[in-house]
Amino acid sequence: MRVIYHLDFDCFYCQVEQRRLGIDGSLQPLAVQQWDGLIAVNYPARKFGVKRGMRASEAKLCCPNLTLVHVETVGGEVPAADGGDADDDDNDQATDGIDRSLVKASLRPYRSASREVFKVLAYHCQ
Repeated sequence: MRVIYHLDFDCFYCQVEQRRLGIDGSLQPLAVQQWDGLIAVNYPARKFGVKRGMRASEAKLCCPNLTLVHVETVGGEVPAADGGDADDDDNDQATDGIDRSLVKASLRPYRSASREVFKVLAYHCQ
């Protein structure tokens, strides 16, 4: 017998950050941002109209108590996630003062969490 699983990791980055920060994701609105764009939004934040792809500043207007977490970066410091007014991601030197030719987003925490999930699946699917 062959079994095929389809796992929908909707708002996975949010779940990783909720676990890392000790936030109750069922209550606290949270979004993960990369520069000024939201790349993941949890369900409590969606209730306020916050959507993936939205600018962080716009999301804070929809949901003032939104917790914003910036993805980990390598190559330099990124200012605290405060919903600032960054320019388009296509610009190497945006108005937020980050030289994006030197500072890159790191997916390391999410890859690590994904490996944990797949280890559990592998254990239970033998």
